[in-house]
Amino acid sequence: MHSWHHVAIHAQRYGFKHRLLYSASLMILFWSIFDGILTYILPLMIVEHGFNRTEMGMIIGISSIAGAAFDLFLGKFLHQPTFRRLYLAVFILSFLFAFLLYGANTIWMYMFAMATWGIYWDLFNFANADFVSKTSPPEERTSAYGVINVFKASGFLLAPIIAGLVMGIVVDRKPFIVAATFLGISLLFYLSLNARALKNHKPEFVRNSKLRDRLNELVIWKSLGKQLFPILVLTFLVFVTDAFFWTLGPLVAEELTQLDGLKGLFLTVYLLPSLVLGWFIGEITQRFGKKRTALFSFLVGSAIISTLALISNPFVLLGVVFLASTFLSMCLPAISSAFTDYISETTYLQKEIQSMADLFYNAGWAIGPMIAGFLADTFGNKQSFSILGIFSVCVTLILIKMMPKKIKVKVVAS
Repeated sequence: MHSWHHVAIHAQRYGFKHRLLYSASLMILFWSIFDGILTYILPLMIVEHGFNRTEMGMIIGISSIAGAAFDLFLGKFLHQPTFRRLYLAVFILSFLFAFLLYGANTIWMYMFAMATWGIYWDLFNFANADFVSKTSPPEERTSAYGVINVFKASGFLLAPIIAGLVMGIVVDRKPFIVAATFLGISLLFYLSLNARALKNHKPEFVRNSKLRDRLNELVIWKSLGKQLFPILVLTFLVFVTDAFFWTLGPLVAEELTQLDGLKGLFLTVYLLPSLVLGWFIGEITQRFGKKRTALFSFLVGSAIISTLALISNPFVLLGVVFLASTFLSMCLPAISSAFTDYISETTYLQKEIQSMADLFYNAGWAIGPMIAGFLADTFGNKQSFSILGIFSVCVTLILIKMMPKKIKVKVVAS
């Protein structure tokens, strides 16, 4: 994650020659607000329709299962998708998701909506990667990703506040109207992006995959899994934690009656540190190392989360969530940077390493909501966070002992 300071530096360095990037970033900002509003009201809607929290978690988890399944389809049948077509597909499915969610009242309708949600998120990630690779030279891609992440994070930061302000006692049509408005604004920026992209069309680069084709796929995955196991497990835990906050966060927020229309602050304070502290992550990882930063920041953040069940004051609760998120927000950028290093060291394994990281991301977001819902039904919402925190601390201590000082990715062709 990056901060707005990064955007200022990028604009100062490159000026406005990156108009495509700025158009895409504004498109992503308003799209993220749309998606964030619907993500916030989703668990509330499911519970209002009579489903228990275990069923709610299973319904939400379907989205990542669908995303993982679609990964296989996309990789096999869409060899060279263009970001213009992918973004267009995202918009079509986004409108479909909003329509399905608005009318959902049975488990099958929710499952169809969740599958749509999972697929358009996969397309969105592929579109962003394709956009950056085709519109930015290699030396500028990290900075371009940083700019996109700032706008995306800002959208998700604003979404819970907006949802909390427009939502009544029950989820009615108001949040859907507001979300659709932001999606419409995003679509306007897509049309601008599409027009600019057509004027600046360049031949596409096709990656040479002869070496990868000579390697046995099963051998590659088995070898990579062994070498990257600790960092992959940590990736899984990070996204399980993220899924907990997005699944149970709105339910916890509804219990904070003292906050009235500002209940969305619960998720906002969780998201805020990743935007504020992103600028300092590079300095921290240079001093302590990427794996150590990821492990120990997640350890401390999880330990703080384990105390949530003991807190009743809503303002103290917000402060503790903010403190926990301050440490958790250091973890994912450090992990992402580590994966980038592994890819740069073995470029012929780029697709395999990215696919394995995506697998554990999808697994975390598939299993996380299910566990969150079951624990919430059994022990309560805040108590579920404490159980997650204790479990994560125990697993992370094991990972600290398992993690080698240096991971040197190496796969020998068969």
